[in-house]
Amino acid sequence: MRWDPQGIDVDDGALPGLERIGFVRSVRTPQFDGITFHEVLCKSALNKVPNASMLPFRYTVNGYRGCSHACRYCFARPTHEYLDLDCGNDFDTQIIVKTNIVEVLRRELRRSSWRREKVALAPIPTLTNGPRAATR
Repeated sequence: MRWDPQGIDVDDGALPGLERIGFVRSVRTPQFDGITFHEVLCKSALNKVPNASMLPFRYTVNGYRGCSHACRYCFARPTHEYLDLDCGNDFDTQIIVKTNIVEVLRRELRRSSWRREKVALAPIPTLTNGPRAATR
């Protein structure tokens, strides 16, 4: 059927590290030549900040991993290594998109155990960045 490719099914033939995090599918578009978006289903939306941190918040939320801005100094680059991707070119061209993050975040914030602690949203990519522009 026409809409079959847009269904959400886990792909068992995923890249090695992506199968661990609920891989759904990979998407390439002509508008973002050289960039592959890997859609995943996340289990959690809130990321706990270490207690030793001096930051004024306890949790962060980030809907993406990777960034087409390709800043060499980016602190988030090593997160790609957890997915068996490299922190160099893969970080710039293999963008992980958490497609269900809104629903998961709502569920987490509704829990009776949630203590309404401060949450920082990871920097929202600009309209020129791959993930943000691709969602338009």
